[in-house]
Order: sequence, then C-alpha cells, then structure tokens
Amino acid sequence: MPDRGADRLTYTGFYGEQSRPVRGVVPAEAVITLHVNGQALVRLMCTPTQLEDLALGFLFNEGLVKVLDDVAVLEPCSSGAGVDVWLNHEIETPVVRSITSGCSGGTTFEDLRSARHKIESDVMVAPEQVTVWMKQLADRAALHRRAGGVHAAALVSRDGSEFICVAEDVGRHNTLDKIAGNCLRAGRPTEDGILLTSGRISSEMVSKTAHMGVPVIVSRTSPTTLSVELAEAWGITLIGYTRRKSFRVYAGKGRVSEES
Repeated sequence: MPDRGADRLTYTGFYGEQSRPVRGVVPAEAVITLHVNGQALVRLMCTPTQLEDLALGFLFNEGLVKVLDDVAVLEPCSSGAGVDVWLNHEIETPVVRSITSGCSGGTTFEDLRSARHKIESDVMVAPEQVTVWMKQLADRAALHRRAGGVHAAALVSRDGSEFICVAEDVGRHNTLDKIAGNCLRAGRPTEDGILLTSGRISSEMVSKTAHMGVPVIVSRTSPTTLSVELAEAWGITLIGYTRRKSFRVYAGKGRVSEES
C-alpha cells in the first residue's frame, strides 16, 4: 500500500565540500476540501491520513455536530481530494472565516473571545506523569521518526494509564481534530482526558481542547498570551515547555499534584 503520510524524493545532500544525490522521505501535504450537505465548507491543508477523522473532528470542534448520530454520510471523495459529509440537519455556512496562527493555515469559524466554555473536572496529574507522557508521545510518533516535519498529539485516559488515540499531521490543530473525530467514531468520550501535543498552544488549540471537554493540555513548547487567557477563563490546565525533568504551568496549577 502507498504511504499517504510521506513521499519519497531525491534531494542533494551537502557533506562538507562534497555533495551527492540522496533518496529520502518528506511528509506529505495536501489540500482537502470538506463538503457538507453538498456545499464546499472549507479547504484544509493537512497530511492526507485519517481524513474521515479529520473531517468529523473539525465539524465537532466547530460545534456543527455534537454526536455521531448527527451524521448521515461520511466518506472520502472518489477523487481523493476531499471528504463528503451529509448531516441529519441543515447548517448555516459561516460567512466570516478566521485564518488562525496555526501552521498550514488553521481555520476556525468561532469568535474565540466571545465563546463561553467552562471545564469542570476533578482530574489531577502528577509531575512525573507529565514528563513520562511526553516521552511516550515521542515514541509513538511513527511518521515523525520516518519523515520528520509533522506534529503529534495524543489523548491519554484520565488515570494516565492508556493512550486512547494518537494522531500526526503537518498542522498541529489538525491533530486535535483527528483525535476528536476518531473518538467520536469509536464511541469513546474525550471528556476528562489529557491532551498531549508537540506543537505550540495557540488560541484555537485551547478552543478545540475546550470543545472536547478536556481539562489538561500538555505541550513540549510554548503557549501564546491569548491561549493562556482563554485557558484561565475556561478552567483548563495549560502546561508547556515539557522536558525530561521539568515543565511550566501557565494556567490551572490546581490540577497538578505537588505530593511526592
């Protein structure tokens, strides 16, 4: 079977004063059009894997579907360049589309500052769990190891014992949509889980986290000022710059246990 997540090509490698052609692997990127009820809704720049999960998760995180029964048909287009979704209800196609700071042009129809989310959860995480989870995420990022250039994300069970779902994509926001869609299709709740991501936590990442009912998001890198503001307002624990033995808590410190 072809590898839809990566492509082989020949590039020129320079090694000191010498160069030679090298056959290598780079991550795949495609433009996928999401059609809803026969109308083109949005074009997503993505790694062309788990496309049904991506489409369903995008609609869920945008509030356009709430449960799997809202969906009558979900299937890839025969051309391979899109996904067709028919819903059991009509939707109003948004007129204003915000192009976010997400890599590969993340798109959201929601006015994040006006959105009202509040996560109520008694989930607690131990400091040693946080660093172990991020190491485990790196170990599960098979496409990144093979081709580089992609982000990875995972949903961990509330007790930290199980990786429920792992996704990789050139767009970090797409990984969260893929996780949401995968869990919705499998009938697995995302509420009270812990999200791990290799990418920057920007406002749309926190918005997707809130839509999934997830109380904790952990990254290996930085949040933005707006993401911290939203996390504090919505009751989300936001952890960044996770390293082998350290991390930073930017919001929701109360969910991080300080007991040894």
